[in-house]
Amino acid sequence: MSDIASLNVSSLAPLTHLGELSVEEFIADYWQQKPVCIRNGIAFQQALIGVDELAGLALEAEVESRLIENKGDIKDWQVIHGPLTDADFNKERDFPWTLLVQGVDCFVPEAHDFLAKFRFLPSWRLDDLMISYATKGAGVGAHYDRYDVFLIQGEGQRQWQVGQTCSEHSALMAHDQLCLLQDFELHQEFTLNPGDMLYIPPLVAHKGVAVSDACVTYSVGFRSPSHGDVLTTFADERNLDISADLRIKDNGFTASSGAISADDVAGLMQLMRDQITPENVAQWFGKYSTEAKYPALDMAEEAMDQNELDSIIADNYGVLRVSEGVRLAYTWQGDGGMTLFIQGEALPCPPQATSFVEAIADQWLIEVDELGVLVEDDASKAMLLILHNQGYLYFADE
Repeated sequence: MSDIASLNVSSLAPLTHLGELSVEEFIADYWQQKPVCIRNGIAFQQALIGVDELAGLALEAEVESRLIENKGDIKDWQVIHGPLTDADFNKERDFPWTLLVQGVDCFVPEAHDFLAKFRFLPSWRLDDLMISYATKGAGVGAHYDRYDVFLIQGEGQRQWQVGQTCSEHSALMAHDQLCLLQDFELHQEFTLNPGDMLYIPPLVAHKGVAVSDACVTYSVGFRSPSHGDVLTTFADERNLDISADLRIKDNGFTASSGAISADDVAGLMQLMRDQITPENVAQWFGKYSTEAKYPALDMAEEAMDQNELDSIIADNYGVLRVSEGVRLAYTWQGDGGMTLFIQGEALPCPPQATSFVEAIADQWLIEVDELGVLVEDDASKAMLLILHNQGYLYFADE
């Protein structure tokens, strides 16, 4: 059984097993292929966040939240979008309801650390941790997502039904606020207890209903850009670097004035191919895949100078960790150079800093007593200070 003994700064290692299933077996047999229910996938000794604290997050303007009221027929269900108010929670309800809070990992260190457990998959794929709290009988209806999701039971019990594979042509119910399937074909059914998890691939229909009060579910979602987004954003990125003075030239003329010749088409295709180089694609994708989920959040830390950094390292205590909600990745260039991508920015790394950057991007945490050998030179210290002062990294007690 995978065990999260204490969800703190020292517990960021990716899972090696989901219950008794190794991650290698999971990826080979289930990932993006078919659903699977994994009993005792993760053992909890404490909640990631208290219910009152979750409700408090939903009151904040920068937090994405919804409250779904299951009153009457599905067509009459109501959605209250955040920021919610005290009145929304104090309202008397004799019908089921669900609170959903997105991106909890951006605000709660324990949630951020929990999300890190799923880095047995590429970390650029991780989107966010959504937490839902539901009363008995509450649900959000039959639907499908276009991304992978792990549904992990935190508290209480929830019944999940898994259905057919859907598409953009699947009929939806007439509802102003919810995208619910008109037809649902029941294929599998599971009741999850705390620690159980259900993996749902993209486009697979599913619906969950709380079968106990105080039902808490953790949803780990993954980024899954559409092909259209890939092509559009790559073109937008390249457009920034191409001079407006560069224009299409004729590729010879034909006797037919109205024709677009094969040479014209070949020339356009070559123009496009010239832009699709490994370096261009890597630079675009690094920035695109690490874009901040909530770019308006102010993450700046109090500025630190090199003397203060040297003092922290000399104290030999604590940890340096990636800030909540920060997304980072890196690429190696053919010449041995490295680019760090963080929150949608591309930062070239001096050769001396590559070991430090690789360590923090791979591990999300470095013990201070191990940090000294990674930032022995001024270039590495300068890189650390840049990332710290922008709020992407911070020092914490163990």
